[in-house]
Amino acid sequence: MVAVALGLVTIVVVMQVLSVYEARKRTTTVGNDAEMSAAVGLFMLEREVRMAGAGLTAPQALACDAGSNLFFDTATVLDGGVLAPLRIVDGGTSGGVPLPDRIRVLRSDADFGVAPSIVVQGMGAATSAVTVTSAAGLRQGDLFLAGAPDGSKTCTVMQMSSDPVATGNGFQLNHASATDFPYNPNSPTTAFTNAIRYDVGDVVVNLGQLGLQTFGVICNDNGAPSGTNTCDLASFDAFAAPANPTLAQANSIVPQVVNLQAQYGVAPANSQVVNAWVDATGGTWAAPTAADLRRIKAVRVAVVTRGNLERDVVTPSPLVVWDAGLASELAIPLSADEQRYRYRVLVTVIPLINVIWTGV
Repeated sequence: MVAVALGLVTIVVVMQVLSVYEARKRTTTVGNDAEMSAAVGLFMLEREVRMAGAGLTAPQALACDAGSNLFFDTATVLDGGVLAPLRIVDGGTSGGVPLPDRIRVLRSDADFGVAPSIVVQGMGAATSAVTVTSAAGLRQGDLFLAGAPDGSKTCTVMQMSSDPVATGNGFQLNHASATDFPYNPNSPTTAFTNAIRYDVGDVVVNLGQLGLQTFGVICNDNGAPSGTNTCDLASFDAFAAPANPTLAQANSIVPQVVNLQAQYGVAPANSQVVNAWVDATGGTWAAPTAADLRRIKAVRVAVVTRGNLERDVVTPSPLVVWDAGLASELAIPLSADEQRYRYRVLVTVIPLINVIWTGV
């Protein structure tokens, strides 16, 4: 009986030790995974943001200062509006909790995206082929941007309806309207108030296949992050995907991401020095004009990940995302369930190099 009692006591002690060890191992492992997710997610996002605006800049300005025409599927997306290299879509708040922001990046993903081709023959109509000096790496299905070299004309996004056709003085870029080419309206003069015909000396830039990508947090239940769901940092085509896609409709980048916060770093006019960090809200920064876009030189981004669910409260509320500096402190209140997770917060500042290099 004594031996049995000692054996039972030993088993209980060993099981308790194993239970504590396993819990700590799980916490450490999942915590490391969360930190790796934050680092990888921030790296992937930083790489895309650094390239924002590739193909949208002229030597001394944004290529589309005068606005842009953009059509997709059956609707006019922009009718002379601003085609921004980067836009932050503020997530707002719910019950005082900051919801994840989204970052939209527009850039060329083509090898020749930074080398514009020159128009060598004026267009007879807005539906006419664009004749340029070189094929600029374009092929059927690619997007290209037509505009003036100094940004003085409204730009137009078009889609190649065939491979470039060689002519005696260059290459014809056809942009016929068809189901397979949703960026080309059947009647540009109906779709746009000012359907532009481009002339000799204007430029064409290869935008490739990427178009406009949106980066944000998407949860498995398609709701806001909470203590009862799981979320990923994901990207999706802003035109092809729904406004609020599910994870199945997006490209997951890394798991365990529960928040993404971003601010514009803005400089005074005709300066390259950031002197303020602003949220994408209000009359100015919710929808920046072309002049406002030239002042945006950087983006401050915070990625928040969380680890394993613990039995007890392990994180105090609120969770500080960034301290007060040039802007006010940002903190996220946590519910009782959310306080049972351990969080990792990674913050970085990303320069918009394609805007800075224009020297505006």
